[in-house]
Amino acid sequence: MFRHTTIIFFSCMLMSWHAFCQADPSSEIIDVLRKGNSSGLGKYFNEMVDLNIPGFKELYSKTQAERIIKDFFSNKPVSSVSVNREGNSPDGSKYTMGSLTAGGKKYNLFFLLRKSNGEYRIYQLHLQSE
Repeated sequence: MFRHTTIIFFSCMLMSWHAFCQADPSSEIIDVLRKGNSSGLGKYFNEMVDLNIPGFKELYSKTQAERIIKDFFSNKPVSSVSVNREGNSPDGSKYTMGSLTAGGKKYNLFFLLRKSNGEYRIYQLHLQSE
């Protein structure tokens, strides 16, 4: 009986630890943005992404959104990214707000992460001209 209880206890601890360790990838996403790496950013996209950048404001598939971001970064190389605020929403979403300078223009940056299949994914990405 003690052995069975011990196994259940350690199994529960392991499951709790695994759930706790589902890391928030916000800092990794910021690093990818600083590099202007569209494929690196695309690995964090949800299957559908609410993309709102100059010339594009729509719900796009992961592949379409990555292609649009690739074109944006190609035409406007990123020179800096800064984070002003990060937080959690009551529904478990995580958000990051800041600024991104690309192609000599400054943009307000916003992205929203939600869990999908146990991993945080980008559901919204907004870059608005200041």
